[in-house]
Amino acid sequence: MAYIITLPELEHLSEAELNHKYNAILNDLARRNMAADCSLATVTLENIRRAIQRKRALKPRGPRF
Repeated sequence: MAYIITLPELEHLSEAELNHKYNAILNDLARRNMAADCSLATVTLENIRRAIQRKRALKPRGPRF
């Protein structure tokens, strides 16, 4: 990966798609043995984490009794 995926680029994805993208990036980095060396991927992974948190925060919650 040679670029950063920004939060606006992730907004249209579902939580499942975001999780899939996150895991695909991690797997690719591990396969290339670059897990700790790629700062661009680190930024992208953090953006994906934030997008997932936003999706969860916007989910309607059931009634609490």
